[in-house]
Amino acid sequence: MNQKQPQRPMGTIQVNLESDSVFFNHNVPIEIRDSQMRLVQQSGRDRHFKLPVGLYQVSAVLEDGHKHNELVQVKEDAPTQVVLRAPDISEAPRQAPVKARGETGAETQTGAMAYQRPRFTKRSEAYLESSDEQDSAQPAQFIEAEGASLLRETRTMWIFECASSLTSVASAVFQIGDRTMTISLPISPEIYTPSGACAVRIEENSTGSHAHAWIAPERTVANAMQNMLSSGYVLEAASVADEAIDLLRGKYEDPTGAVLGALILHKTGRLRRLQDWVKNLATDFDWLPDGKVMLATILYDDPSTQDEAMELALAASKQRMLFSENLSLLLDLLRRFPGKTYRLERTEAIKSLATMSPYIDWESICLSYYKPEETA
Repeated sequence: MNQKQPQRPMGTIQVNLESDSVFFNHNVPIEIRDSQMRLVQQSGRDRHFKLPVGLYQVSAVLEDGHKHNELVQVKEDAPTQVVLRAPDISEAPRQAPVKARGETGAETQTGAMAYQRPRFTKRSEAYLESSDEQDSAQPAQFIEAEGASLLRETRTMWIFECASSLTSVASAVFQIGDRTMTISLPISPEIYTPSGACAVRIEENSTGSHAHAWIAPERTVANAMQNMLSSGYVLEAASVADEAIDLLRGKYEDPTGAVLGALILHKTGRLRRLQDWVKNLATDFDWLPDGKVMLATILYDDPSTQDEAMELALAASKQRMLFSENLSLLLDLLRRFPGKTYRLERTEAIKSLATMSPYIDWESICLSYYKPEETA
């Protein structure tokens, strides 16, 4: 007669996330894997886990856009305390080992090196208090801004605050070497967001100098989503956006942060259920064409609303976009629109966007492009 295997004694893991954001402390997804790297527990809100005694890996993607891990031994006699935090670093490494997923879904080191886009995690004032004179980025000259004013600057970073009202997406113009570059700024009117809510930093990699515009870390949730998106953790960013939906619904507090959340939810197929919210975003903030693009992508799939989708797309094509990927979505939408209606308007819009495309820096999340006549 077969005897039952004795049950393993049980223990507990208590996970604490050190973050300035109460939202993050309670809503970031936690993963727990066993000694064979099999996923055994996953939760967006639970922080207390009951597990058989043994060795486990506890991990979470935090607001710096990195996945943080802790190996722990669960014992029967006392709870195992785990603390995960995002270090206050100036920037992520330029190169990092490529991670591949094995049959178990766990990430493993392959030894190859791959470029990773930088992140922006340190408080703006902390950046400005530290010297970046050793930074290898090519020196850049700030020329002018529209819809924003320059607060402070270093050799490779500029802090902006938004104008009291906007008629278009805010932008800044820089001279980098022999090229003039315009970059969209992810800030909202100052009556909704804190001053200094956006930073532009010049970064250097093997392809040259690049300008990146960052949502300030003081806007914790929006900044975290941008860092996660930059790191390639799109599903994790979408989980944050899902949990933050009540915050995103308060779009009047931060419309540019809300449209970033909408873009991430669109990328993961989770935006359609929020059509009414996206419609409000598109109509209440006419200066922000990204909202129109998000709504147009939803309406396009229904033949009865395709004309409305095209009108939104054509209107957006005449405005400065905030996020590079939304411009790509807009161009694709215009190209695949069926029928002969709006032919002339579509042709002109496609021509304008297609002419601009070769000069866009697609490494930048916020739309960044060089003047054609200034390009060698």
